[in-house]
Amino acid sequence: MSEFLSNIASLHTGHTIRSREEIDPEGDCVFIQVKDWEALESAASRKSITSRIVSKDLPDIQILKDQDILIVSKGTNNRAILYNGQFPMAVAASFFTIVRLRSERIKPAFLVWYINSPKAQEYFTANRAGTTTLNLSKKAIEDLPVPIPSLENQERIIRLADTHAHYMRLMNEYRHLTTRLVEGFLNNQLNEA
Repeated sequence: MSEFLSNIASLHTGHTIRSREEIDPEGDCVFIQVKDWEALESAASRKSITSRIVSKDLPDIQILKDQDILIVSKGTNNRAILYNGQFPMAVAASFFTIVRLRSERIKPAFLVWYINSPKAQEYFTANRAGTTTLNLSKKAIEDLPVPIPSLENQERIIRLADTHAHYMRLMNEYRHLTTRLVEGFLNNQLNEA
């Protein structure tokens, strides 16, 4: 069974900064940009998200809620990430489309996994528009067909995807450390020659 994303979630675009003056280091609201992607994924790096704005004139709908999903809607890499309420108040830049689930039949982490899956990414590739900057319209995202397996199967998929991601991070770290070790050893051999 599948549903269009618009049947199970509300979607809205992120906040547009109209001038540089809106960025305020003393602002009460974190302003999340595409460049902050890795920092959002890593708990240790969240402090590196330093752009702030004043929330006074922000529409309530743009203020992020725990378990909102951010989709990069500009460019060729339309990946998704789960916002886990990392900040007391935050908004996403207009490069993002924010997905807020309205259905209890689907888990946010499962939807993030599905949006990042090859099947959903093929759909996004086929539905991008634009000449210089590719854009994935809100309508195209709303019309994404989303399979809805049982909650139990969604949990299995989430656990397996998380385990695989953790394994890949460990393998990358191992490869990086091994490369440094080998290069260090080889440099030492050169210095002794």
